[in-house]
Amino acid sequence: MGKVFILQNAALFTAGTFEAELKRREIPYTYHKIYEEGIPSEDILPSISGLIVLGGPLTFRVTNPDSSPNLSKQIQFLRKALELQKPCLAVAQGACLLAHAQGAYVEPAPEKQLGWISAEIYPDYSRNSVIYSKVEEKKFPVFTWCDTLHGFPPQGYWYVHAAKCRYLSTGINGNSYLFNFHPEINEEMVSQWLQHYFQDVGSKERAAELLEQTREHFPQAQAFSRKIIHAFESFLR
Repeated sequence: MGKVFILQNAALFTAGTFEAELKRREIPYTYHKIYEEGIPSEDILPSISGLIVLGGPLTFRVTNPDSSPNLSKQIQFLRKALELQKPCLAVAQGACLLAHAQGAYVEPAPEKQLGWISAEIYPDYSRNSVIYSKVEEKKFPVFTWCDTLHGFPPQGYWYVHAAKCRYLSTGINGNSYLFNFHPEINEEMVSQWLQHYFQDVGSKERAAELLEQTREHFPQAQAFSRKIIHAFESFLR
């Protein structure tokens, strides 16, 4: 098995509980810090077993990839990964980049969403999903930190929706999953984001509320994250 390749777009946006579960399962992985190293060469794709594409702060704009050579190159890299049928997990803006790679629209959300929301699984669509068929609860809390949403990927699969996000989680190729939220979140990451991006939250009271909700929901979120990596491992070669 080759290594899982983690594309990191911003310093504080790590793989969190995904990384912890990769370690627990002794799945080899490596980070590629795009903000320091630029876009990797497509030549590495045959040697890796899968990809995890991470998001970033609200200032990480992905709606117009033509505005940034790095965004265009990353989308091309992801497009090649999909052509090679590489398994992929993509979260938040990372999911928008993967959606871009398959031709889905990406646009600003009507309003930014910071915090915990209720997600709902479509039973009819998710019964054949290796991830969502194993989730007993059809409604569960997820953490969002975004102001950008993607549309339905062409030839994709639709698994989860929320009140303000129709395509909260979708799939491509049967082995790649897009999350318009942060399933990799942990308490340390939320605490760091609240400190460094306090202007997005607006008040100390709201920041304290988000941290308290994270402590409350983390056990369930961690269990979901483990299901994701368990399923992801089944795709790796």
